[in-house]
Amino acid sequence: MASKVLQRTVNFLWIGLLLTLPITSMPAVVRLVGSDTVASPSGLFLLALFVFWFIPFVLRRGRVSFLVVPFFGFILIALIASIRSCYLIFPPYENISTFKNIIISLVTLGVGAAFYLIAQTLTQNTEMLHKSMRWVHAAGAVVVFWCLVQFAAWHLLGGYPQWLRDFHDLYSIAPLYNNRVSGFALEPSWLAHQLNVLFIPFWLAATIKGHTVYRMKLWKFTIENILLVGGVFSLILSFSRVGWAAFLLMLFYLSIRANIKFVHWIEAMPFFQLSLGEKTNTSKRFWVSAGISVGILLVYFVLIIGLAFIFSKLDPRMEDLFNISLGENNALLEYADSLNFSTRIIYWEAGWKVFNDYPLLGVGLGNSGYFFPQKLSPFAWKLVEVRDLIYRSASLLNTKNLWVRLLAETGIIGFAFFAGWFYVMWKASGTLESTQRADWQTIGLAGKLMLAAFVLEGFSVDSFAIPYLWISSGFVTGAFLTFIQSGKKQEICKGELN
Repeated sequence: MASKVLQRTVNFLWIGLLLTLPITSMPAVVRLVGSDTVASPSGLFLLALFVFWFIPFVLRRGRVSFLVVPFFGFILIALIASIRSCYLIFPPYENISTFKNIIISLVTLGVGAAFYLIAQTLTQNTEMLHKSMRWVHAAGAVVVFWCLVQFAAWHLLGGYPQWLRDFHDLYSIAPLYNNRVSGFALEPSWLAHQLNVLFIPFWLAATIKGHTVYRMKLWKFTIENILLVGGVFSLILSFSRVGWAAFLLMLFYLSIRANIKFVHWIEAMPFFQLSLGEKTNTSKRFWVSAGISVGILLVYFVLIIGLAFIFSKLDPRMEDLFNISLGENNALLEYADSLNFSTRIIYWEAGWKVFNDYPLLGVGLGNSGYFFPQKLSPFAWKLVEVRDLIYRSASLLNTKNLWVRLLAETGIIGFAFFAGWFYVMWKASGTLESTQRADWQTIGLAGKLMLAAFVLEGFSVDSFAIPYLWISSGFVTGAFLTFIQSGKKQEICKGELN
C-alpha cells in the first residue's frame, strides 16, 4: 500500500514538473529562491522528485545509462576548475563575493544535472515514456494557445487588456513585449528556446515518422501535426532571431538527409544509368553526383536569401541586414550594432579573451564576468547597455553564450567533455532512429533535431538551470537504455531457447 502511494506521489510530481516547464520566472518562486532569472515552479517539483524518487532509485541500485559518463566528467572538471579558481587573483568587482558566486553557479549546474537524471530514470520503460510525451505535448499545447491569445489581443484589441496583464504578472517578472509573444517565458527568446529544444523537435519528428502517442486523429492529422503548425507559428511570432536560425538549422539538417536520398534516387534511375553508360568510371559518376548536389545547394542559397529578405521586412531590428559597409573601423561591430546585436558579440569577445588567458581549466563557474571590465573592447564603452551593467548593476556581466562560457569557465578540458557528451547523445539518437520501432525512431530523430537546434540556441542562453536541454536529453537517454535492455532480454531468451 505504501509503495502504491509513493508511486502515485512520484507520478503526480513528475506530471507537475512537465506541465510547469513553460513557466521560467514566476514571481512567487523568485521570492522563494531569491533568483530573478531562472525561477520555474518545475524546480520545486524537481526537488521533491529528487528526494522521493531519485535517492530511493539510487539506493535500490537503479540503472543510469552509460551515456552520462562524459557529462559526469564535465561536472567533475567544472568542480575542479571552480576549486582551483579560489587560488586565482580576481579583479575587484562591486564587492561581489567570489565564493558565493561559485556556489550559486555550481547549484545551477546541479539543477540541470538533476533534471537530466530524473528525466532519464523516469522514462526507462515504454509506457512511462509515452505518458511523459503526452504531458509534454499538453504543456506545449497550452503554450501555443497562450501565444495565440497574446497575438490576438495585441493585433485585434490594439494592445494587451488589463486582465491579460494581470494574469501575466502571476507567472512572470518581466513585462509583456509589444508585438512579440513570449508565452509563459521570461522573454520571447526564451520562448523560442523552449520551442526549439523541447517541443518542436518531438512534434516535427513525430510528423516525419508518422507516429503519435495518441489514439485519436482529426481527419488525417495527428495531434502532433497540429501542434507542430501552432509551434512554428508561435516561434515566428516570438521574433527571436536566434530562434528562427535554430529552427532553420533543423530544417537544413533534414534537407541534407533528403538531398542524399534524392541524389541516390536520381543515380538509380534508368535514364541516369543509360546516359552515363555501363563503363562509366567512378570519377565521372562522382562529378555528376556532385553537380546535382551543388545545384541543390544553390537552390537552398536562394531560399535563404529570400527568407532573410522577408525577415528584414518583418523585424525592424533587421532593416539594415543587407546594408554592409566594410570601410568603417570595427566594421563587424558597427554592422552588428545596426542589427541591435553588438552587445552579444561584445560579451562573446570578452569571454573568448578570458579563455585565451586561462585555456586549460578556465576561471571556474560563474567567474568570467569579473574579468569583463578589463577584457571589453573600446567599442563596448560606446554602448549604453554595457555602461549601465558595468556602473549601475549589482550583478556580474555574463557571456550570454553557453559555448563561450564553457571555454572561459571550464577551459578546453571542460568544453571537450561537454562536447563528448553531445557526441554520444547524437550517436544514441542515431541508434534509436535505426531501430524498427516507430516510437524509438521518433525519439531518435527528435534527439538529433534538438541537438542541431541547440548548437545555435547555445549562442543565446548560458544558464545550466534552463531545463529544456536536460529534459529532452533525458527522454533520449531513457529510451536508449530501454532499447539496450530490451536487446539484452532478447539475447537471454534466445539463450534459454537454445
